[in-house]
Amino acid sequence: MPKHKKILIIAAIILVASLGLLAYFFIQEIQKYEFRVSFLDVGQGDATLIQFNNGEQMLVDCGKDRKILSRLGQTLPFYDRSIDYLLVTHPDLDHYGGCIDVLRNYTIKQIVLNGHRKQDLFYEKFEHAIKDEGAIIKIINTPEVWKIASSTLEFLSPDQTLMMGVGADDSNNYSIVFRLTNATSSFLFTADMEMPLENALLNKYCISTSTFSCPALEAYTLKVGHHGSDTSSGENFLKAVKAEEGIISVGKNTYGHPSLRVLHKLERAKVKMFRTDQAGDIVRF
Repeated sequence: MPKHKKILIIAAIILVASLGLLAYFFIQEIQKYEFRVSFLDVGQGDATLIQFNNGEQMLVDCGKDRKILSRLGQTLPFYDRSIDYLLVTHPDLDHYGGCIDVLRNYTIKQIVLNGHRKQDLFYEKFEHAIKDEGAIIKIINTPEVWKIASSTLEFLSPDQTLMMGVGADDSNNYSIVFRLTNATSSFLFTADMEMPLENALLNKYCISTSTFSCPALEAYTLKVGHHGSDTSSGENFLKAVKAEEGIISVGKNTYGHPSLRVLHKLERAKVKMFRTDQAGDIVRF
């Protein structure tokens, strides 16, 4: 083959590759400003990535181990190594364990916690990783409202005024619970909330306990509490939320999650169910 033809072929390959790379970056930049919520398949645990339409990102929990890194790698562009908010709902390993690896591999601007600690060596390791990150620390221990781009986050728990009848060491019922809404969608994030917290929220936010009119709790998408455990998802709570769909973040486990009893309750409430152990990552816009 003549030398000039080889040069032309190489130039054409370089041009096509360059155009492909430019197209990739262009598409990624467009998608960066689209609102989406990705319930990530991290096995038996919780991890959800919220991408707001101003380009900011919030990771809610990280699962229990390094699997979160592969899920983020599949969801975010390879060059995106920054997360604006890391929200850890409560100090259970299947919610914060993978956050240690996230802190080591991503730049985190703000870390949101519920103020409760775990007395074990692994949680101390997590706290050291937080200290090394040098991010802003925000403690949620009372109801408050955030605005991020066109979205509103209403934090409902922890709330010291709620009457739950549980001990201070009850990790699940002091989970950060919040409602996320925008013009087209609504989500209720429940972490490992159980019935004591569910009932306390019903007592506080329901306008009518007979009709379960609770606008503060209503959401199209419910992140089903505690991986579908039968300690959560009470019938009255499901009536109040009025969810059309429920996302169960779950993996192989010995706890019986999700409970058949809860699955039947969701079915009776006409909630369409999606499970990360069956569907993989579940994305909503």
